[in-house]
Amino acid sequence: MSVKITDYNSPNTPTWCPGCGNYAIHASLKKTLSELNISPSELFMSFDIGCNGNGADMINTYAFKGLHGRSIPLAVGAHLANRRMTTIADIGDGGCFHEGLDHLVHAIRSNYNITILIHNNANFALTTGQATVSTPKRKPMYGLPEGIPERNLDVPEFILSLDPSFYARAYSGNLIQMGEIFKSAIENKGCSVVEILQLCPSYNKEFTPQWANENIKEIKEVENYNADSLENARDIVVNNSPLYTGIIYRNKNLPTFYDSLDSRKNSLTELVDEVKVHDIKKLLKYFE
Repeated sequence: MSVKITDYNSPNTPTWCPGCGNYAIHASLKKTLSELNISPSELFMSFDIGCNGNGADMINTYAFKGLHGRSIPLAVGAHLANRRMTTIADIGDGGCFHEGLDHLVHAIRSNYNITILIHNNANFALTTGQATVSTPKRKPMYGLPEGIPERNLDVPEFILSLDPSFYARAYSGNLIQMGEIFKSAIENKGCSVVEILQLCPSYNKEFTPQWANENIKEIKEVENYNADSLENARDIVVNNSPLYTGIIYRNKNLPTFYDSLDSRKNSLTELVDEVKVHDIKKLLKYFE
């Protein structure tokens, strides 16, 4: 039976600000999942704490809110336990590149077969707009009226330096392209990282749809672009002007973490199937 987009609807009312990019991201993701015929019972999503984390209440599936910055290891654990499930980690730029930076690095390095959606709105929005590593230098923010004094992080260059299996960049105002990117990311065998340039009209007022229309271009406009070339990928993101969206880079030659485990190569079951109940009553008697 085909999956309908409404199968993913939640009875909860969204609490995001008017114009927030999360509305479009969730609509696009639900549409993608239905088109891939992935039912809500076949999906596990781990969520960060933050505006994006409120999305756990807005989608009808196995959704789990973890600690701030920890949605990636949650997704990794769920994936390794049961690879029958499609697994997505949903996280903001603050949680991902601050508390969760090491988790992103090792997920890419190990190449777990999961999809990571990074909501990059260049601030900690849920706590009223503090600066993150993707906030422009010297931009006044809550608690930092003169802005951050240090450099920000070049997100595309950082991710590409890890030679990922899949890296794409989407824009929350382009639902059609975003859905195509989500579909390719989920279908990719390996760790798929999707950075979403997200509108945040409350705390990133400079990033407007008008600005985006003038400064964001689709990578398909680049003649002879080769997403299989790491050199091409680095060249295209070097100045972030314009900001290109689409599939930036793919490395199809990387084995997944699970495929690299010699101890599991002949296993016909998932780890979740091998969990057993152990009676420890006799053991506890030694402590009485």
